[in-house]
Amino acid sequence: MRKVTALLVLLLFAGIQVAFAQRTVTGRVTTSTDGSPLPGVTVLVQGTTTGSLTDADGRYSISVPNNQSVFAIFICWLY
Repeated sequence: MRKVTALLVLLLFAGIQVAFAQRTVTGRVTTSTDGSPLPGVTVLVQGTTTGSLTDADGRYSISVPNNQSVFAIFICWLY
C-alpha cells in the first residue's frame, strides 16, 4: 500500500509540473523597411496582461505558457 501511495504522489507532482510548464520566448523587434531595432515595444502574452518591453537593441525575453502565443504593440506619436 505504501508503494502505491508513493507512486500516486510522484505522478501527482509530475502532472503539476506539466500543467505549469512554460517556455521562454526571446526575439528581436525590427522595422520592416530597413531592419533597424525598435526599442520600447510592448510584447504581450496573448489574452493576458503579462508583458515585456524591448531594450535599446529591440530584444525581449518573456515567459510564456506552452499553449499561448505572443504579440507586439508599438505606438508612435509624431509631432
